[in-house]
Amino acid sequence: MVYFENFNFPTFISCLLNRNFVNQLFLKRPLFIYYFDATPFAKRFLGFFLTVSGNPVSQLDFEMREVRDKNGELVRTRIPRVDLFEIQKKMINSEAYKALYHDSWKQGRIADYINKGLVDEGIMNPVSVSRVLFIIEVVYWHMQKNKLQESLFIINKRPWFELYKEFAVRYRINLQAVIDVKLKFSLSDMHKIVRKFPKLYALIRNFKYNKTIKNNSFVDVPCTKLYVEGRGDVNFSNDGEHSDFFWQLNSNFSAKNILYKHHSNTEKKYLEQHGVLSVGEGAELEAGYKRNYKKPEVNYVRKYKAEAKVIQELLDSYDLERIVWSSFFKKYNVRVFFSWYKYTNHHMAISDAIDDNDGISVIWQMAFDGFETAESMMNVDVAFINSVFSYEIEKRQASKIKYNVITGYPKDYVSVLLQERAKDLRKKLQANGAEKIVFVIDENSIDDSRWHTGHELQQENYSFILEEVLANPWLGVVFKPKAAKTLRQRLGRVAELLAKAEKTGRCFVYEVSSRHTTSAPPILAGLSADVCIHGHFCSGTAALECALEGLPTLLVDREGTPESKLNELSQGKVVFKDWPTTIKAVMEYFNSPERSPGFGDWSSIIGDLDPFRDGKAACRMGTYLNWLIQGYEQGIDKSTIMETVAEKYRKQWGQDKVINNNKLIYREI
Repeated sequence: MVYFENFNFPTFISCLLNRNFVNQLFLKRPLFIYYFDATPFAKRFLGFFLTVSGNPVSQLDFEMREVRDKNGELVRTRIPRVDLFEIQKKMINSEAYKALYHDSWKQGRIADYINKGLVDEGIMNPVSVSRVLFIIEVVYWHMQKNKLQESLFIINKRPWFELYKEFAVRYRINLQAVIDVKLKFSLSDMHKIVRKFPKLYALIRNFKYNKTIKNNSFVDVPCTKLYVEGRGDVNFSNDGEHSDFFWQLNSNFSAKNILYKHHSNTEKKYLEQHGVLSVGEGAELEAGYKRNYKKPEVNYVRKYKAEAKVIQELLDSYDLERIVWSSFFKKYNVRVFFSWYKYTNHHMAISDAIDDNDGISVIWQMAFDGFETAESMMNVDVAFINSVFSYEIEKRQASKIKYNVITGYPKDYVSVLLQERAKDLRKKLQANGAEKIVFVIDENSIDDSRWHTGHELQQENYSFILEEVLANPWLGVVFKPKAAKTLRQRLGRVAELLAKAEKTGRCFVYEVSSRHTTSAPPILAGLSADVCIHGHFCSGTAALECALEGLPTLLVDREGTPESKLNELSQGKVVFKDWPTTIKAVMEYFNSPERSPGFGDWSSIIGDLDPFRDGKAACRMGTYLNWLIQGYEQGIDKSTIMETVAEKYRKQWGQDKVINNNKLIYREI
């Protein structure tokens, strides 16, 4: 068999120069040809011609959730956990990298920005490292399915191609490269050019957001600012719902010290009412900006021009981001950069930009990480993490953090605020006959199930329990979708089942959303229920939130996640392999709870995930940030502030609750 990443005329003609391909095409008929993607013209004419001549051509039919390794783990999950680390290490140790290396990379976080950037972007990006590793695995999966011993796979030529070829050889796949012929100038190409010129970038970005920069010099900001990079949850009501300011609402941190970016005039007015300075999207570039670092370069070597191009694009992005953010921080007197987003290399350039202003970069742990991933690696001054277990994860994924501050689970304060609302919903469901109630937790999905686990996997999170609700008049269910705005569209025919269940009065869906996600926190739904079920073992943040409240919480491991910390939980009591066995166990528990000791019980590991469990994590975070700001207002330098605040936190919460950088042993890369 022959596989094509992209099936089109230029690619096919290039293959005619490949003796292996020609031999198979003319001497080993029928030659089955499969492709991942193809141009309409190639499918209609070239595909037809080859098929009628005895060489069937068809699109490779697969879904991400089918592609698993020998341990039953979704390859999509394993790639960032294992393979990206391996190939990143090989890239860094390659002759190409060594030849292109420049001493200017020693500045700040530049080297780490490059190293993470080499393997950044997920499977959704067609040119990412993750995508090429995944499609090689898909070909291997298809070979196994058809009992093939070897195959030829034609892919677009990429930098570090020999590493991919080496990766494919282990599966007896002969990887051949063809030049990707681009017939038109793309928007992505335009972005790459623009990012080389900060002034042009600022002009275009400000035009896009209709922003007029009247004065690009320093403005009179009355106090030191902390800039919040949030998730679009603009909420200053301490009501338990999602808020980018949860840490401020639960501490003495003053709103006047916050700077935020608004996305509408409504948001701007709301923020002003609560004493927060906000600015619109755009690029706050100083008129006479100057780098206080040497512009990073690459030692261009013609032999490695493809690799040099990739690194140069990374350096252009780094330089632009650092200049723009440094100007922004200087203009608004920002000394603390506070974010949750660690999943690309961008936070590293921003961290260097805040360092240009003698400032401090801080990232808080938004999600539960049950295992290390290359995409979660970070390099910051301070990280608020849940526990020592979280710290161990950061070590294994090579994160560089000067101060690891253990706070506990950040949203542990919300349950007290939500008890009454949860009781009201429970009473409403009970009034319609629900004696027992289940809360089900889902994830998002996209239309193309080749690059995501797909709508069908999400539909299972609804269909099985909805059928039980319709069959049992004593059963109720609550859903808190991750992406409520598109839920009913993604559910397809299951949406009809949901509508029927809602008519019974024993089914409720939280659907009010902020910019991106549903506003209601998971625990609001959990407090209404007798049992909570998370349909995705490879994540688990929402399940942890419920388990911390002592609610019976189950996990359905349909993806296969053998290395997760959650595997320490009891199989058949907490962890299940599919929805039918989960539903069966829940029904048995409801009928005879005394026969199910330990059902949904996380007590064996809960102390490893949050050593505090006192509802004060947000207060600890806000207080720590407040101490940082106070240090600047007292005129103290960055290094002294960080050490003083860390020691102050240790004295209040325990000497083991701040772990310094010099005690870290990083993963070798």
